[in-house]
Amino acid sequence: MRPLETTRRRRLAWILPLALLPILAAGIFFGLRLAKPTPAWPRVIIVGLDGAGWNVLQPLLGKKALPHIRSLMDTGSYGTLETIAPTKSSVIWTSIATGKTMIKHGIVDWTYVDQHNLEVPYRQSERRAKAFWNILTDEGRLVGVINWFVTFPPERVNGFMVSDSFSGLRRDNFDKVKATFPPSLQTVLKPLRFFDTSNIFEEQKVPDYRRWKVLGPIGDRLGLISFFPRFFFPDETTRRATFYTLQKFRVETLATYFHLIDIVSHFAAAFIDPGLIAQAEKEEKAGGLASATEAALDAAFSDVVEPIYAWADRILGELFRLAPSQTTFIICSDHSFYYGQGTYEHHEEPRIPNGVIFLRGPHIREGYQLKKAHIYDILPTLLYILDLPVGEDMDGKVLTEAFDEGFVRKNPIKTIATYEGKTPAEKVTRDRTLDKRLLEELRALGYIK
Repeated sequence: MRPLETTRRRRLAWILPLALLPILAAGIFFGLRLAKPTPAWPRVIIVGLDGAGWNVLQPLLGKKALPHIRSLMDTGSYGTLETIAPTKSSVIWTSIATGKTMIKHGIVDWTYVDQHNLEVPYRQSERRAKAFWNILTDEGRLVGVINWFVTFPPERVNGFMVSDSFSGLRRDNFDKVKATFPPSLQTVLKPLRFFDTSNIFEEQKVPDYRRWKVLGPIGDRLGLISFFPRFFFPDETTRRATFYTLQKFRVETLATYFHLIDIVSHFAAAFIDPGLIAQAEKEEKAGGLASATEAALDAAFSDVVEPIYAWADRILGELFRLAPSQTTFIICSDHSFYYGQGTYEHHEEPRIPNGVIFLRGPHIREGYQLKKAHIYDILPTLLYILDLPVGEDMDGKVLTEAFDEGFVRKNPIKTIATYEGKTPAEKVTRDRTLDKRLLEELRALGYIK
């Protein structure tokens, strides 16, 4: 080989690796980025179970019918969640989302306001306080919301929102009504809204209550049983959308809401032994319900609603399985149901039917029963978990008793005067056609006359 050619080859042997160095370095850099462990997402999952109560949970837990809720109690903190009057879902779930009273947030039960001579500085009923999805969006945090009460029309969030009207859309209006943010998500979720219902009850181990024999003279007081599929299918849509988004979208906080326990509880008394109902009515007329009779009523009531509580329990179990081990769960209800005058109800005073709350996750005390938790405490506690300040104008507190003492000492509560006004609240125009449909459902449930 000639000397000149040898020299050239030697130079190429040095130059080629040098030229490739930037490419190799870039490959190593991106490889390391891909190899890095991703954060545990979501950090928080909030589950709303409308209407769940301890007087039903306890008999079912005694029968070992709710293994995942039992696990929640063993591995987390739990207790009674104090609620407010009026026990109207639209009011309470908005208070949970905002940490504020209905007078502050604006979703008001006007009948209750008028009857109690409450002073309200406005007449229209539109939310005027920021919900957790607005606050987290303002703070640059990723949030996903599914089926939360009073979320139509959907708001622009840093993440996604499947409004409470999505599960009620029909084929003839699906492409006309925008029920998700971003709007493109609606098309993606369409197969989850319209599914084969031929054997859905068997698949989900939920009875078709239309096939059950109605007992007693009170019967189906609200006329809901014949419409049971109309209430079940939307919650089944929510279940499917929850698991789909959990696995497809990375958000820091995921919140989802289920209505079915509340729906079935409204008509469950129709299936209780009429002899037991007659005994209870006799005792009520004589001056008061005996504790043994009330316990027997609760046991009979729990037998009727057991399949729906078990369905919700299985949803929780699947969420526990899919979510990262470092996820914190906040599971709560807005109210419960109690017996009175031949049926079970929740919206009559003076008795306030409190809800339930469960927390589980890193730094949450295990097997601890909360002493005093209120619906207004949910949002401050969520903000604390996410290391965000609590609004001083919120009406609740951080549930510090649920956390390990060492964690609370190392992580003092931070506060901010208010989150309102930090960025202007988005103005949304409500769809009055869907409002009318919601009013019809609320009227059927006995919430309004």
